[in-house]
Amino acid sequence: MIVNLRFGAHRAKARHLSPRKKAAIAFVSALVLLTIGAIATAISIWNLLNSVEWLAHSYDVEVALANVDSDLTEAARNRAVYVNTGDPSVADQFDATIQRVPAEIDHVIALVSDNAVQRPESLTLKDLGLKRIAILQQSVTMRRNGSKDAQLQATFQRESLSAGIDQSELVHSMQREEQALIMQRRKVSRQLFKFFLGLLAATFVVSILLFWLHYRLLRAELEQREAMEESTRRLSARVLELQDEERRKFARELHDSLGQILTAAKLNMSALVKKYSGDAQLAETEEFLDQAVLETRTISYLLHPPLLDELGFASAAQWYVQGFSERSGIKVETNISAGVSRLPRPMELVLFRVLQESLTNVLRHSKSSRADIALFMARRGVVLRVRDYGVGIPPATLENFLSTGTEVGVGLAGMRERVREQGGQFDVISSPSGTTLTVTMPLPRESATPLYAASPSA
Repeated sequence: MIVNLRFGAHRAKARHLSPRKKAAIAFVSALVLLTIGAIATAISIWNLLNSVEWLAHSYDVEVALANVDSDLTEAARNRAVYVNTGDPSVADQFDATIQRVPAEIDHVIALVSDNAVQRPESLTLKDLGLKRIAILQQSVTMRRNGSKDAQLQATFQRESLSAGIDQSELVHSMQREEQALIMQRRKVSRQLFKFFLGLLAATFVVSILLFWLHYRLLRAELEQREAMEESTRRLSARVLELQDEERRKFARELHDSLGQILTAAKLNMSALVKKYSGDAQLAETEEFLDQAVLETRTISYLLHPPLLDELGFASAAQWYVQGFSERSGIKVETNISAGVSRLPRPMELVLFRVLQESLTNVLRHSKSSRADIALFMARRGVVLRVRDYGVGIPPATLENFLSTGTEVGVGLAGMRERVREQGGQFDVISSPSGTTLTVTMPLPRESATPLYAASPSA
């Protein structure tokens, strides 16, 4: 029972492996299989080549045996012709042939030295060959000496023929042995070749299947990651949307409740100041209330400017930039094209939040004393460009942000998510001489305007 429980736990663990781990296992398995297949293929090829070499060796043995048999037969024929004719040229041919035979027999012995069956027969062949050579040489020598003893020559003829028959039978026996070896080695070679092809095909097919599984698992991992990123993006967009709604509600409550209370308190204080005109403390309190009303209105407008809903982005941007310059001391040059009409409400809100965050970054990080704001129409839609002349973003930080969206504050990441949610494009270019942020928002067909203002040089 314990073993079964453990096996079940291992199976459950395997089922719960992530697609990435499964893909890694499939990839490693494919590599291991390819490595094993490569090693086995190399061994098979080596064995196949070795078998081919043995085939060639057997053919060499057959050729060497045929050479011995052929030369001894030719020597016997030359001996017979010389004995009958006494032609010196035939005797020379006999000598040349006889001189080749010992070396050829030794070559046969060397070729079959590793064959336990053929080696003893090769030694016997040597004895028979040398015996026949001695008989033929005795016959030729006697004829050269001028003796024409026909009876003795007939004896030499019979002995040579008997030795030749034994030698030919032995040669044929050895050739048959080599033929058997050739047939056997051919069979082994065919089997090795089939095994090699089968192994190669099986390795290829299984590796393809494993790589296909690796691809499917990686694709599943990427799809899962994309789904998670899309879910995170939607969640982030929803959080930003809720944040904007809360800002709008809070701005309205701040303006309608606290703002009205402070205004009423200021009116009452103004009446007291008129009644007690000489009281410096009351006058100072009236100034504090004036400042509180102004700050409350400013905070309310910064959270969600009413001009954005009433007159659109262009008017809200002009109001915000003017207030930003007064509060920060940073000179901001604004160039808003007259060809930009009212945009969809979500798009105007995104552009305004990008403008707010961009100028906040200019104030906090860029150390720039001036900035340029441009809003114009382009073929791809409406373009907002914010440029400063400060220290810029470090290259490594910018690279990480553009590739992974990390190592920056929530400001840039939040702006990019807002723009992406509306289908826009968010670009950042930075150098030691400043940073340029460009947002391009596509216009719906019903909101697009036929007027296209030229892009400003900024």
